[in-house]
Amino acid sequence: MGTVLLEILETIAIAASGFLIKKYVFLEPDMEPEKQRIFYFFSFFVIGVVFLLLGKDAASLMALIMIGLNICLGRKEHRLRGLFQMIPFPGIINGLFVPVLLVPPYLFAMPVRETVVYQFMVYGAMAAALVLFYVKGKSWRGWFEENMRRRSLRKSERYLLWVIGILMLLFSNHTAMQITVDGGNVRAADHLYGRGLAPFIGITSVSAFVMTITIIVLIVQGNKRSFYHEQVAGMQSGMITFMAEIVENRDDNTGGHIRRTAAYVEEIAKELKRRGDYIEIISDRYMRDMIVAAPLHDIGKIHIPDAVLNKPGRLTDEEFVIMKTHTTAGEELLKHAKEELGESGYLNMAVDMAAYHHEWWNGRGYPYGISGEEIPLCARIMAVADVFDALTSKRCYKDAMPVEKAYAIIREESGTHFDPVVAAAFLRRQGEEAGGGKAAMHRQGQ
Repeated sequence: MGTVLLEILETIAIAASGFLIKKYVFLEPDMEPEKQRIFYFFSFFVIGVVFLLLGKDAASLMALIMIGLNICLGRKEHRLRGLFQMIPFPGIINGLFVPVLLVPPYLFAMPVRETVVYQFMVYGAMAAALVLFYVKGKSWRGWFEENMRRRSLRKSERYLLWVIGILMLLFSNHTAMQITVDGGNVRAADHLYGRGLAPFIGITSVSAFVMTITIIVLIVQGNKRSFYHEQVAGMQSGMITFMAEIVENRDDNTGGHIRRTAAYVEEIAKELKRRGDYIEIISDRYMRDMIVAAPLHDIGKIHIPDAVLNKPGRLTDEEFVIMKTHTTAGEELLKHAKEELGESGYLNMAVDMAAYHHEWWNGRGYPYGISGEEIPLCARIMAVADVFDALTSKRCYKDAMPVEKAYAIIREESGTHFDPVVAAAFLRRQGEEAGGGKAAMHRQGQ
């Protein structure tokens, strides 16, 4: 009876630890909360039925299959790869359980009854730890759920888990074969190997256990550090964007400009990526940084006098020279922010956008007169977004231009003012190249 109960507990432990490792170590997402709860109940029901019909080994295999299925259902893409993700699970689980459950009874030459009592105590401690985790760990789990929206395993971490899983599987199978003979009588192994193996088994088991725990802890800590780093970066981004909005509020002519241009930049970047243009540059990280940096492109206007910034009529040549300095002023301001806040992808991009968004593809722009691909891609994208919004927005010195006419100007100045690839992506997003005359992006930016 005790042996059967231990087999039930072992099967439950394998299933429960597998689901926990799936979520908290491999960072595989759950399904929707209600669906996930139903899946847990269904999984343990199926595992129980298999245990009754086919025994512990089949039930343990079914637990791994259900974990793999849960990985598949929790993903939004690459779902079938979830079945392969379960391969290192047996090794990681055994790397945790075998040294704790089997090795101490062997080292201390416990008889069967004492071994059973010891293993019951271990399962009891595991159950208590699990209950404590769910009762006392609510805030930690809340942090983790937030973290998982932004974090996934790096390739190096995933490879490390696979390596440790395979190594631990080989180790645990070999150790279990040495120790468990004759229905769990751990001393029976002495007849085959002798007690001389005890030190070797003890050292390797402790090493395996420590190695498995260390890697899991390092990955969890890496998740935590990544989360807090992103929080700090988000706070920095929010503060600087808030500064940009303060600058914009000084300019009576451009209310909502930074929000609209950021929306246009995002749409252009998505279209470029969809078509495979500048694929060597536009990564997911590049797009995220560019969208965050976009509102900062005009931050240099904080140095422009109100008399020039809010002049109701056209600027004189002298006033336009002053207005043009907002590019270099923004560049210097953001470089100073980098020195104070530290290196950041979005700040690097914000510097480029602020400095170069008035450069022209043919070299006739300002402030540096550079041309073509000398101009950073993010600034070439911002140039199209900035001009289109300026054309279609009402200013104190002009009315808003019809959207169709603004599209025509973007098309006409492609190859002179604008990067032709970027301009084409902008127009494609509107359906303009097909003659549709749509204004979807314009409405989205408003």
